[in-house]
Amino acid sequence: MKLLKGIDETIRYLSELRKDQENSVLTNGNGYYQTLMNPNDYARQIIKDTKKRGDIFLKELSTCVDEQEFLNVEISKTDLEKSLSLISQDDISVITETINRITEFQKKTLHDSWFDESNGYGESIKPIKKVGCYIPGGVAPLISTILMTVVPAKVAGVKQVIVSSPTKGDSLPNKYLMASAYLSGVDSFFTYGGPQAIVSMAIGTSIVPKVDMICGPGNIFVTSAKKAVYGDVGLDGVFGPTETLIIADNSCDLDFIVADLIAQAEHDVLALPMLLTLDYDLANRINELYINNVSKLSKKNIILKSMNRGFISIVDNVDQIVDLANEIAPEHTSIVSEALIPIADKINSSGSLFLGENSPEVLADYVAGPSHVMPTNGTSKFSSSLSARTFLKSIPILSIDKEKFLDISNNARFLAKLETLDAHESAINIRRDKFNSE
Repeated sequence: MKLLKGIDETIRYLSELRKDQENSVLTNGNGYYQTLMNPNDYARQIIKDTKKRGDIFLKELSTCVDEQEFLNVEISKTDLEKSLSLISQDDISVITETINRITEFQKKTLHDSWFDESNGYGESIKPIKKVGCYIPGGVAPLISTILMTVVPAKVAGVKQVIVSSPTKGDSLPNKYLMASAYLSGVDSFFTYGGPQAIVSMAIGTSIVPKVDMICGPGNIFVTSAKKAVYGDVGLDGVFGPTETLIIADNSCDLDFIVADLIAQAEHDVLALPMLLTLDYDLANRINELYINNVSKLSKKNIILKSMNRGFISIVDNVDQIVDLANEIAPEHTSIVSEALIPIADKINSSGSLFLGENSPEVLADYVAGPSHVMPTNGTSKFSSSLSARTFLKSIPILSIDKEKFLDISNNARFLAKLETLDAHESAINIRRDKFNSE
């Protein structure tokens, strides 16, 4: 991990890492197209061709990308249910207990409808009708992402939740993935992957229903497809590579810190492990220790590339830790030092907060309760992690009696006059005149 000194050097380095990498990655769909395209242009081309040719095109492209004939599109409810017989009762118990814990947490995030009769206003809270959840399948079968997207949607009251997760040829998806989908209450399961999945759910095809919102993480091609369809559907957010910021001092257990950094690095070569500290000696010991711990891990090549991108920033005081943490605005912030936990109140930009050595981010990946789908790339400055609230709409309601209308309409008439919108002013005056004459 790179050693950086102070806020300015850290922000410069982070800005370079977070620059738009759109033009650094080109594709032609593994030879499907003649021209190499950046991810945004590639997504727009897929949208165009899907609108013209639908599932025929999407199957052709998937066949080319996977280098084997793409035959599956939808997994039947029967196959989803049968997956339960392919796993043990202990497996089912773990999945069910996790679903229950997530459900309990997500119920506490919900808003209620309300109405203030004295003022004649309120809000009606309604769930989105149809939601599509994208479940990546590149590095590992992300069983947890099924739970972390589908369960909050179901808690919110979404009527139709569909899932799309990449599966090659005519193979069935991972049996644990199917079992988790079934136990979570997924209504339909499709096997398009990458941008094909996003576009199919956003546009709708003869097989895949059009949804109202798409959620879930993905690589740069998935992210570009999500950006391209925004407006036709809603999004949970546009996510970059996963990232964790650990705040530590020399009182912390170094084995815990290194394990947490490595766990984050395991996700992707572009994952970003970060550490903030006041202690140079701590920084050096972390670098020595993680090198010794990686060799025995199955994804060591991914981990080493990710750790090499990551950094340890040494600052002068606790105020600088707070300022830098808020400027980084990471997906996850872990304050592992008990002495530093009080600064959590000053952390206002983070997808999530983990306080103390007993609350590692890895628990939130699986069973803690909050969804692990969170804002990355500094977007926690203005957005929140996925929750049941993500799938709710707020509809303002006005139901004003004559007395209240006469009380507030004079100000509305005044503002309409200032804006020179005389039809607006007239719509107010007509009512005022009739009500006052009664």
